[in-house]
Amino acid sequence: MKNRIYLLSIFSILIFISGCGEITTTDDGTIYIPTNTPTPMPTVNPTILPTSTPTTIPTDSNSDKGLRIIGKITYDRVHVKSNGIGLDYNNITKESAKRVLVKLVKSSCGTTNSSDIIASTVTNNSGDYEFTNLPKNQNAKICVYAQMEKSGTGGWSVKVVDNTNSDALYTMQGSSFSTGENSTRRNLNASSGWDGSSYSSTRTAAPFAILGSIYQAMEKVISVDSSATFPPLKINWSIHNVPAGYGSESELRDGQIVTSHYNGDGNLYILGDANGDTDEYDDHIIIHEWGHYFEANFSRADSIGGPHGDGDRLDIRVAFGEGWGNAWSAIATDKPIYFDTQGIRQSNGFSMNIESGTSGSKGWFSEDSVQRILYDLYDSHNDREDRLSLGFKPIYKILVGPQKTTPAFTSLFSFITYLQEENPTVSSQIDAILADEDISHIYDIYGSKHANLYSDMEQGNLKEICTSVEYGKRNKLNNHKYIRFSINRSAYYTILVQQNNGSGTDPDFGIYKTAPFEHIGDADSSMAGKESGRYNLTIGNYLLDVGDYKGVDYACFDVTIN
Repeated sequence: MKNRIYLLSIFSILIFISGCGEITTTDDGTIYIPTNTPTPMPTVNPTILPTSTPTTIPTDSNSDKGLRIIGKITYDRVHVKSNGIGLDYNNITKESAKRVLVKLVKSSCGTTNSSDIIASTVTNNSGDYEFTNLPKNQNAKICVYAQMEKSGTGGWSVKVVDNTNSDALYTMQGSSFSTGENSTRRNLNASSGWDGSSYSSTRTAAPFAILGSIYQAMEKVISVDSSATFPPLKINWSIHNVPAGYGSESELRDGQIVTSHYNGDGNLYILGDANGDTDEYDDHIIIHEWGHYFEANFSRADSIGGPHGDGDRLDIRVAFGEGWGNAWSAIATDKPIYFDTQGIRQSNGFSMNIESGTSGSKGWFSEDSVQRILYDLYDSHNDREDRLSLGFKPIYKILVGPQKTTPAFTSLFSFITYLQEENPTVSSQIDAILADEDISHIYDIYGSKHANLYSDMEQGNLKEICTSVEYGKRNKLNNHKYIRFSINRSAYYTILVQQNNGSGTDPDFGIYKTAPFEHIGDADSSMAGKESGRYNLTIGNYLLDVGDYKGVDYACFDVTIN
């Protein structure tokens, strides 16, 4: 299921009103600008609004910290309507911007000159920040970056940029002020930009809402593995990102991103077309796509991608990958209602229940079945045949362990086989959850008792393996056939796949070594009726993935390895 987010820029400045004990703050106009050493505005020229005199805070108990500025960084989150269809602009809450980078600078938020940076910190999980031992009477400005940084083991690096504006980093900044001689509190809030009928100003909150969803996903991982280290992630969002194009580099820079997606190489692309498809507040969409990032970096993703939807009978790799993404969005949020808002005024969309939803197709080939199975294994709510509450840790252990190194293609078969091996005392409960999706006991990682997905090649020859487009083309069940074979002498080998039942096909294949699992290469020329490739293969076990690019109704092939 695609994932989306929304982003725009806005600048945030607050009016601070002194009170007795509690500090009351009110939000004024905010302007949000992307920066890129330094960076021009991607859409409009902002007008920086003045900030009233900030609230003075006591210093006697913090004399060792000298002159301080403290505050809280928040953002507007617009919630989905109770029926899961469309955003509810009457239900907006201020959420803490967790772990975001905050700097106190002398002039420009886009500065790279260290002498212009007075202090730097990150917010805590409550959105609070603190600058200490500041110079007095220094002209300054507070900059909040759509960036989360933590170095070393257990760290991360996540940022939100405008892919249509030279990857400018989105930044919220306060107005210029003097540090004065007394410690002060300065809060900043990123506004949604909604005026009651439309987005009339820049949507400052969008990048911080996106980061909030990403951090929620990371928190779930950290809850079971405190030393988890997250590879760098760049989130590409723009108001110009639309569902168009074919994904070329030039199209991506223009905002034609096909759909919201993870590209497998540290980049998340997110749609941002107002009144078309906006997703900055669609946390399940965002976390689903982050789930593909998780697979690629913590586990293993063999999915071949492509279109998919309710009721599809999918290639087992696609079914698991998409089912995992949907289940993960519910696991990370502990909310089984998955929603995607879109349309005019973001008032439309769809929603589904990850736990109890139904589909026109149950089975090991169904992403709907996979998502329900994974969520039922995790959750503490018993329903239907679900009487099991494993929590996330056993699922995580399989994903980062045997699922990552399995000699089969990643699928429900491999995942459940390892889960039952690791948790034999609940094998019957796992079987009951499977049975509720019309799946009998899974005996091995290849699903050998369920379908003839894998064939064994003996002595370098395999006669007649057949693909089918009965359930659709490209990434559907039986579009691809898998072949297992072994090499007992290291040498160069020629692999030939040739149609044996007529003409009209364009066979392609991929070759993989299974231990450690490695993609060796692909043969995908446009030769009619046959495909070949020559590879330097070492001793070990291998898999071939054979398919027909043209999608002939029923195509059969002979495979030889010499």
